[in-house]
Amino acid sequence: MNIIVGATGQVGSNLINELKNKGFPVRAVVRNPDKLSDKTIETRTADLFNLEQLTEAFNGGTAVFVLTPENPTSNDIIEDTRQIVENYKKAIQATGIKKVVALSCVGSHIDSNTGNVLMSRILEQTLDDLDIEKVFIRPSYYFSNWLGYLETVEQYGVLPTFFPEGLKIEMHSPIDLAKFIAKVMTDTSSEKKRIYELTGQQKYNSLDVANTFSKLLNKNVSVQSIPQDKWKETLMSVGFTENTAANLSDMTKAVIDNKTVPERPNDTIKLPTTLEKYINEQLKK
Repeated sequence: MNIIVGATGQVGSNLINELKNKGFPVRAVVRNPDKLSDKTIETRTADLFNLEQLTEAFNGGTAVFVLTPENPTSNDIIEDTRQIVENYKKAIQATGIKKVVALSCVGSHIDSNTGNVLMSRILEQTLDDLDIEKVFIRPSYYFSNWLGYLETVEQYGVLPTFFPEGLKIEMHSPIDLAKFIAKVMTDTSSEKKRIYELTGQQKYNSLDVANTFSKLLNKNVSVQSIPQDKWKETLMSVGFTENTAANLSDMTKAVIDNKTVPERPNDTIKLPTTLEKYINEQLKK
């Protein structure tokens, strides 16, 4: 049985579809079952802070997919991460899970003030001494992050960004990522530990993204780079706490400072979908 934490998120939901379509048994672990789009799959309800619930959700599983929490309303997202990841570890040990696949991120090998990237570092370090098969997957920036600005792009012809418009970074499709994770979850390996670092076919900058929207929406779209001294204020205006805004700002600065790069750049795996193809497919939905 493949246990999927974060089953209602974009990666988790696509991962479940991949596993189900290929005939593998799958169980979704969610806090709110009503948010599951597929009501036919086996489901367990669990609060990740509740070890008893999480252990029950993992019971009977052979492989588990875990990830760091996403909660913009947290007042201490790093401590929340420590508690949740420790619960993952204890639940895995208690239930005899044989394999853990952890969604980390590029740059998690760096010991530095990297904000949200530190959450992935905590995830890897906490699970590292488990005596089971461990797979740490470190993806780059998701194409889907840009879709959060779609309404602004359509209404005003402006693409807001915290990045300098010419800064090229690694980006990829989260759907490609889910397909890769499904393959890794269900393969066999004699290795106790594997790390995969994932990128897209090429690097893109904010101007490339704006031009892609311009082409696909048939309208002029310009880049609006938000200055660093406005990052926290901007994030808090849309519901982030001061704590989560600060951590996301630190991560953004780490990206700009070229800290969130692969540990082994010559061994990265390039996912196939281009930015234009991904955005075009999402706009059709």
